[in-house]
Amino acid sequence: MGRTISPYSRQMLQIEENLSDFRRALRKADQEIFDDLIRIAKLQVQAGVMASLPYPIDSMLLSMMIELKKELNELSELKKKLSKELNLS
Repeated sequence: MGRTISPYSRQMLQIEENLSDFRRALRKADQEIFDDLIRIAKLQVQAGVMASLPYPIDSMLLSMMIELKKELNELSELKKKLSKELNLS
């Protein structure tokens, strides 16, 4: 018996290809952000493989949101730290 589901990494590439027209329609700066988000999803490929979700885009989007939330948390902490330093001066 053959495989009924293609590997997750191949499904990710297919999604990226399916979104190529969407990407092309974006402004240049937004294309770069789109590319960054795709890179983020690819960094989390192991988690996506383990998720066993029927739609790989779900785990890709979750991976992107997790990374963005981490960055947001870091910026928030930096803002608090800088705010404290400015209030003490």
